[in-house]
Amino acid sequence: MITEIIGEVVYDRIQRNSLPVRVDSICYEILVPSGIAARLRHTAEGERRNPLTFYTIYYIDGAVGGGHLTPRLVGFLDPLDREFFEAFTTVPGVGFMRALKCLVRPINEIARSIERGDTEFLKELPFIGAKTAERIVTELKGKMAKFALAPTEEPLSVEKESSAELKAEAQQVLVQLEYSRSEAQRIVEGIFVRHKSVKTMEEFLRKVFEQQHPPPR
Repeated sequence: MITEIIGEVVYDRIQRNSLPVRVDSICYEILVPSGIAARLRHTAEGERRNPLTFYTIYYIDGAVGGGHLTPRLVGFLDPLDREFFEAFTTVPGVGFMRALKCLVRPINEIARSIERGDTEFLKELPFIGAKTAERIVTELKGKMAKFALAPTEEPLSVEKESSAELKAEAQQVLVQLEYSRSEAQRIVEGIFVRHKSVKTMEEFLRKVFEQQHPPPR
């Protein structure tokens, strides 16, 4: 069981829901809520801290008997966030990947809504429907007082990636593909000027591919 990793974050390779952490000669991919990734990615270069400590949950992704099983690490900068996430994902129907995307309100607000039995609040979270909201209350009500009292202000996740965040990530991806920084910046600006509907990294990369490999006439 891996519960804590202290290492060097590779800031230039932070993605929306993951980041690499180098410990000596080993580089771990750690899944993180998008709010954590965004805050680290936008830290000014002179203010980037290293090493950082991540409080982690180790789990196996994939259904038993369903073929491919993948070991994964989910990480947090605060052990209380890890404890809340661990409790939240014990609810049937709330998997790790869904939880990484749906915690768009501070954990103390979510915890208070669970203690109140406020399913209407919970249904407003992304990917949480009426039945899942009811299960969350049934499973966790009476267990959330500690988290309801937490002095947290920022949500773990962000619901939508802003245009600036998407552009920053797009430029990082192109640099990883061995484009120069100036060329990557030029391509990113050009794509987003011509294709204002691009909302995801997959759509961006498809536009880059189509630009460089147009279909034959």
